[in-house]
Amino acid sequence: MKCNVAKKAAVLSLLMAGFWLNGVAAPMIPANLPFVTVQATMPLASEPGNNPAIFTFSRGGNTNAALTVSFGIGGTATNGVDYDRITNSISLAAGQTSAEVVITPISEPSATGHKTVVLTLPRRGLTEPIDTPAFYVGSTGRAMAYIVYNYTNIPPTVSLVTPTNGSSFLSLPNIEIAANAFDSNGWVTAVEFLANGKSVDVVSNHVAEPPILRESHGSIQPVWTGNHVNRYQFVWTNVPPGEYALTAVATDNAGLQMTSVAINIAVTTNLPAPAVRIVSPSPDAVFPDLANINIYAAASEVGGVVDTVEFLANGKSLGVATNYLATEPSSQFHLKTQWLPYYFRWTNAPVGTNVLTAVATDNNGTQTESASVSIDVSTNAYHFRPGR
Repeated sequence: MKCNVAKKAAVLSLLMAGFWLNGVAAPMIPANLPFVTVQATMPLASEPGNNPAIFTFSRGGNTNAALTVSFGIGGTATNGVDYDRITNSISLAAGQTSAEVVITPISEPSATGHKTVVLTLPRRGLTEPIDTPAFYVGSTGRAMAYIVYNYTNIPPTVSLVTPTNGSSFLSLPNIEIAANAFDSNGWVTAVEFLANGKSVDVVSNHVAEPPILRESHGSIQPVWTGNHVNRYQFVWTNVPPGEYALTAVATDNAGLQMTSVAINIAVTTNLPAPAVRIVSPSPDAVFPDLANINIYAAASEVGGVVDTVEFLANGKSLGVATNYLATEPSSQFHLKTQWLPYYFRWTNAPVGTNVLTAVATDNNGTQTESASVSIDVSTNAYHFRPGR
């Protein structure tokens, strides 16, 4: 057993040193080589129209030196016959992280169905020469694109799903805008969102997997291997006051566009004001001197949140009760009225008549003062002492 362990250790040591057991030098794989991947970022070329397919070679890791990437060309389409001839290598300059290979179909009016183009990166092996290739192959070393013949593109469909038509918003809101977009014979590459005809954002669809083509009623239909990406959304922040017509424009892989039906929204500066009232003590209540007086107020707001309630006696602040659950409204739309309790304990109230009020402040800084409640603190009031 010890002999076998020692033998395995010796073999490992020789391999790490760059020698096989027969004494013949084995090539050492150099460290710090870049990783290269290939993806069909535009996997569908079509005829007629010469709509190209695009392969993207990406480099990670060490990008300090220029790099030539060689690759294999395959598939059922013939290089230089079915598409403009391409070479079997690309060059990346120092610092360059990606480069594209464009597959431009050659017109073939009588052709039907589809053909494939496959690009493959070579895998490094221990027995290969040290300078071929000067990179490692990453997780995607093979990619495929399609050339489709007698292809008639159909525009995508797109519709806004949120916000709804007629929605109103208050005070520089953050508005989530979402659209559903789909293309029946290709894929949506991007959806642009516009307000009153001006672009406010573009959401791109980064194609992760090429489609699988199938024939249906004499036409070619791409079928995605992964999940369909149909929903496109973003958050429009700090929207200024005004009225807006929102639209979404979907663009498919062949460049055709479709614009959604417009929905209308409004953003207003007519900020809501909180409501507040003292619910306890009741008017004209009498308290003995030196007694603790519990003051309760109820506050609410439609379309906002009450942050604090300040309690005052005779116009002077007693203290502030904070709504620790206060946040921006969870809905983008008007909230229902919800009264919340706020409490303060007043100690050492002075003898005589005291006028109580409460001031509510909402999340926009708007304030409202309650109606006043007068109470009396008297030295003649009965003090209850336990046991008497």
